[in-house]
Amino acid sequence: MKQSYTLVKNELLEHTILIRLPLFLALFAAVLVVMVLSNINNFSFNIQMNGIDGWQPPMTSSFAGVIGSVSFFIAGIVFLLSFFTYSARALAKERKEGSLAFWHSMPVSDGKAIAIKIFVALIIIPLLSSLLLLFIDVTVWIVAMWVMPADMLVENSLSLAAMGLHWGQFISMMAAMSLALLPIVCIIFCASQLTEHPLLVLFVAMTLVKFISYMLFDSMAIGVWLNRVSNLAFNILTSEHPWQTLGSVGSITLFGLLIIAVGLFKVSVYLRSGD
Repeated sequence: MKQSYTLVKNELLEHTILIRLPLFLALFAAVLVVMVLSNINNFSFNIQMNGIDGWQPPMTSSFAGVIGSVSFFIAGIVFLLSFFTYSARALAKERKEGSLAFWHSMPVSDGKAIAIKIFVALIIIPLLSSLLLLFIDVTVWIVAMWVMPADMLVENSLSLAAMGLHWGQFISMMAAMSLALLPIVCIIFCASQLTEHPLLVLFVAMTLVKFISYMLFDSMAIGVWLNRVSNLAFNILTSEHPWQTLGSVGSITLFGLLIIAVGLFKVSVYLRSGD
């Protein structure tokens, strides 16, 4: 357990963007919330009735109306950005900086090292994103208690109970997104040990597969399936029912993706070992 804690801590120290990005956005959001709620007479929490310049919030929030919806969505986007940034560099950085030989000299197996990186990508990063959301919600609640009358607090669900429900909904959604991203992180880990630009290579590979499959079979079925799987995490983020969206791809597909993830994990371990 102590060794795992040390490895997770090392990943956060090596990839400071995982902490700096949520921290910067938290400070920016705090200033923005104070500015908005300090001018509450010129602002309404119920903007979702008409949208902002035609844009509709991605989901109905249980806390603070449209502000809660926007903060929910932003925290989810932070997770996705941090996930792809980290997963593309986690293994490639070891080879590029020459630290892989050092880690091979330590009593840490390649399997455990990669498992820790998957843990950071799918557990720690969502947790940091949830703390960003919680900070924004607490800031909104504190400032609202200061500047808003009691009837508006009730009307816009600005209470500790609503805040807790809001955060719980986000945690549940993060869990669904992490399951959807499990095979993707394994694919990226494999590609990042073969190329310095894994995301670009994967994008090109997917495009070629779609094009070739269409030329061979005169059908977009494979391309549609690839889009559905690759966009699953984002679709979960923008859905009002995350777990239903995850299950909408079908149990056979989910089981197949799990098998693929396990296989790619083993390939990543093999590539990292240098055998």
